Amino acid sequence: MQPSTRHVYLNLDALRGVAAISVMLYHFSPFITDGKVLPSSYLAVDLFFLLSGFVIAHAYDRKIETGMGFGTFLLIRLIRLYPLYLAGTLLGFFYLLIKNRLMPAEYLPLSDIAVMLTTGMFFIPLVSSAYHTIFPLNPASWSLFFELLVNIAYFLLFFVLSKRVLASLIAGSLVLLVVAAALAGTLDFGMTGQTIISGLPRVCFSFFLGVLLCRSIGLYRGKLGFLQTGYWIEISIVLTLVAFAIAPGGAMRPIYDLICIVLLFPIMVVVGALAPTHPRCSKLYSWLGRISYPIYIIHTPLLMIIAGAGKAVSIDPFANHPWFGIVMAIAVIVIGDIGTRIFDEPVRRFLQRQMLPRPRAIA
Repeated sequence: MQPSTRHVYLNLDALRGVAAISVMLYHFSPFITDGKVLPSSYLAVDLFFLLSGFVIAHAYDRKIETGMGFGTFLLIRLIRLYPLYLAGTLLGFFYLLIKNRLMPAEYLPLSDIAVMLTTGMFFIPLVSSAYHTIFPLNPASWSLFFELLVNIAYFLLFFVLSKRVLASLIAGSLVLLVVAAALAGTLDFGMTGQTIISGLPRVCFSFFLGVLLCRSIGLYRGKLGFLQTGYWIEISIVLTLVAFAIAPGGAMRPIYDLICIVLLFPIMVVVGALAPTHPRCSKLYSWLGRISYPIYIIHTPLLMIIAGAGKAVSIDPFANHPWFGIVMAIAVIVIGDIGTRIFDEPVRRFLQRQMLPRPRAIA
């Protein structure tokens, strides 16, 4: 990575961190207020896919061209994603076991819990209508499942993914996505057995659009020179929160969702890729990027655990907002930060040393 491109990651990390916190607050809404906090934050998943496509292309295009094998690529991705994913899954498993002991009226058979754990550990979605999501122990994992699928597709199709093919793939995905959004009345799908098929065009559109933006970013550098001055990335962050806060109803809902993922989010990614990072913000943006994935992948099982603990000590989490929800959100951020430092990063370094091929020594 050239020093001159480091700002790309800091700015995009900031967007990803803000989006992760927004999703968390959206899911914590019942513990914060009577309505929804940032009611369109489910679109953060589409922003994640877009950012992922951009960053994956930047990090791996040249490596695959020069001989990186599929096994190495997949292993790198799994080492990056799996430790915290497993931690979140085990937290959900722990929650259900404790819930069985403390709340006999809501007892769940151990055989059902075992199925959830086994399938969850191997990234196997549960598509039965008996489950409210394809990964019951850690509901947010549904997007991670699609992330891995599209990463594999990116590698397998790599040598035919010219800009023309990418444009065709993006256009075809968009057509399917428009149909799915019109039928569902929203883009908030992909996480259940009934909507899992609709999740495929959702991830394909944003991810491969991110790949195309990365490969085309050089075309915009000379034309968008005005981005080198001002607070464009900060404006983009504010616009992200505004987009998540707007909640049109009725027929405008799918139209609004599509406008966000087709126009607004790509513009913000281009701005983040080209605008410089203000030195005073660099540490904050780096930290936001660092905690974005931990917050996203552990916040739903922690929500269940913290809310359950509140009930166990006779605190009704739904009747004590907003403070209960605010405490929950702060706790998740702190746990995510600590977990990254003492668990995720050390485990990933260990796995990289043990499992990845070492560079050949240069004579």
